[in-house]
Amino acid sequence: PRRVAALLGPAPAAHSRPPSVFTAAGLAAWAAAGGTLLSAMSSANSAVTMVLLLSAATPL
Repeated sequence: PRRVAALLGPAPAAHSRPPSVFTAAGLAAWAAAGGTLLSAMSSANSAVTMVLLLSAATPL
């Protein structure tokens, strides 16, 4: 009965803002986003360093 009522009821409102940090799910989402950003920055730094080293070490 509850499942049928949930299906027949109105759709839940879409959230337009990011989750709050003060909930467990919000904290997990922000921590995952921060880790992803940190990983991307580390990869970019490594790629730039490798290009600079290779361009300095190889004569063109």
